[in-house]
Amino acid sequence: MTTTLHLTRAHNWRTSAACQGVDLEMFFVDNPGTQARIQGICRGCPVRTSCLADTLDYEGQSHMRWGVVGGLTTCQRRALRCEALLGNRPNLKQARVLSSPVWAAVMVPLRHRGLSPAQIAVELRAHDVLVSAVTVRVAVWWAGGKGSVMPRRGPGDGRQVWELVRDECREVVYGLRELGAGNRDVAAYLQVSEDALARAIHAWRAEASEGVKAA
Repeated sequence: MTTTLHLTRAHNWRTSAACQGVDLEMFFVDNPGTQARIQGICRGCPVRTSCLADTLDYEGQSHMRWGVVGGLTTCQRRALRCEALLGNRPNLKQARVLSSPVWAAVMVPLRHRGLSPAQIAVELRAHDVLVSAVTVRVAVWWAGGKGSVMPRRGPGDGRQVWELVRDECREVVYGLRELGAGNRDVAAYLQVSEDALARAIHAWRAEASEGVKAA
C-alpha cells in the first residue's frame, strides 16, 4: 500500500511540474547561464518541493546525481549530502516559504549583508521564525543566492580561497572526510573549487610532516 501511495504522489507532482515541455537536455548543461535559466523555471514551479524531496531520496542512484533538479544544481545537492552526513536535513516547506516573494523584504537584506545561513537563521528569530541553517541554505539557493558556509573575509584580508580553507575549515573538512565524504562533495559543501580544497589539504599534510620531523 505504501508503494502505491508513493507512486501516486510522484505521478501527481510530475504532471504539475513547470518543466513540462522543456527540453530535458537543458537540465544537464554545465553552462552557468543555462543552469540559471533552468533554475528560474524551477523557481516558479508549484511542485519544486516534492521534486527535490524525491530526488534527495533517490540520490544514491547514479542517474539522479546530475543536472538541475528541484531547483538545485548538482553541486548544491552534493552539499546537501554533506549536510546530511553532519545530521542536518532541511525543512523544504519552510525553505519554500522563506524563498518566496512574501519574505523577500526580510531575506534579501540579510543576504546582501553577506551573512551565512547560520547567521541568517539567528536573525530570523527576531521575526519569530525558528529555522535550521541548512533550511535557510536551501531557501537562499532557491532565491538565487549563494548560501555559502565559508567564513567571510574582512577588510584588508588578502587571502586566496584555498588559504581561507586552510586557515578556517580544517575541522569540518576532516570531519566530513571521516564520515565518508569525498573531496568533490566536501568542495561542494564549502562551495569552493576542488583545486582550492586540494591545495588546503596539501598544506595540512605538509604541516603535519614538518611536525613529525621536528619531533
